[in-house]
Amino acid sequence: MQWIKKFSQSLDQYIGVEIRKKIMQGAEEIKSSSSGKKKAEWIHNTLEKLDDLIDEETQKKVLISCSHVFPKTRIKPLKIKYKETGNIDAVLELMHEDRSWGDLSYYEYPIREGNVIYVTKIPFNPKKYEESTNEIEKKFNYCHCGLVKASLKVPNVSISSNFCYCGAGWYKTLWEGILSKSVKVEVLESIIRDDNSCKFAIYLPSEL
Repeated sequence: MQWIKKFSQSLDQYIGVEIRKKIMQGAEEIKSSSSGKKKAEWIHNTLEKLDDLIDEETQKKVLISCSHVFPKTRIKPLKIKYKETGNIDAVLELMHEDRSWGDLSYYEYPIREGNVIYVTKIPFNPKKYEESTNEIEKKFNYCHCGLVKASLKVPNVSISSNFCYCGAGWYKTLWEGILSKSVKVEVLESIIRDDNSCKFAIYLPSEL
């Protein structure tokens, strides 16, 4: 699985080979074709080892580096808009105008308050999310992450909410691509924590 490969590389980068070997035990048995139960149990056990062996801030760095990379074709027009205007709000306006995610914005309607941008994820399947009749179905149709979805279908298997820092990395690649500057991203809400949504804060560089 591509995510496991990125996770392993990120562990090497931030904590070194020896601890990575302890954390990655059993990873070779996890394939794309593995059952949801097997994937869920592995990620549950792996994140427990992460909790035991690594401090929380290092965990965040490791997981942020495992995210999907925001498509460059999506970043390009936003980067051009920012270069032309030097205005964050002009970029946000362009994001709000987008209708490419089932007639919703692919960029999820971020809101700026001072130097912080807040964004709440749109459900992965908005129609089925609205039609869902129980909490597990709602979470399953809301979440964009295959590994989290796998855990939702397995009784008594949970995933640490720190795992959502992988999702935070998605927004980090977006805003660093637009600004060509480093940004910090925090997870404010998560369905793994039994919140109703997944919400992130992007902290822009103070000089902006």
